[in-house]
Amino acid sequence: MRYAPILKAIADEHYDQLVVWGLSAGVHDTKTGYHRFVINDESDIPILADKITGSVRRFIAVDADYEDCWREIFPDAVYTRYRLAVGYADVLRSFPDTPVPDDIQIVRMDESWDDLVTGLFADDEFPADSLKRQLRENLSLGLMWQGKRAGFHSMHLNGEMGPLWIAPEARGRTYGSLLIREYMRMFLKENSISFALVDKENEPALKIINNLGIRLLDKDVLHVTLKR
Repeated sequence: MRYAPILKAIADEHYDQLVVWGLSAGVHDTKTGYHRFVINDESDIPILADKITGSVRRFIAVDADYEDCWREIFPDAVYTRYRLAVGYADVLRSFPDTPVPDDIQIVRMDESWDDLVTGLFADDEFPADSLKRQLRENLSLGLMWQGKRAGFHSMHLNGEMGPLWIAPEARGRTYGSLLIREYMRMFLKENSISFALVDKENEPALKIINNLGIRLLDKDVLHVTLKR
């Protein structure tokens, strides 16, 4: 499948309900409740949706060109399109060899960061307890600048890179690029691939990704949230 990176963790123990029809497939993530679909033919969508057991609250589908078909099945859902950015292990060779400035430190995050992260990002999609779990279970890096917490980058429980945050007073200094670069260096030493969903209007993030050589695939990802 051309867009198999979105299902990269299919073999992990927290995935179940693998459904396949033709060249399309879907899985359910037991950690987050997300479903993920790789779609290669529009006619596969109703069949895959029918094969999924249990309730569907949120799902990610590649590619977004099939949005009209999903809307026929879930007409009241909220639909958002994102760019799919994929980093492979070989991207490390293209990273600029830029030293970390003396006035910042990049550290592994511990429980003392919890209040900052949850205060900025906790919502219905990423509740505070889920954010705290991701900081414990996944690689999470903090940026210290002038002795203060000035940024962080982590990975969501569904395997998606994020969130990335840089304090307003530290922006415009390329610290975001530096933090992502160091995160990718560490993560891709032990993993073959990473992915991120990037808001199409987030020009700074798209610029950082492009400068680091991370690949933006040519099809959008569809993020769907069903109304309760």
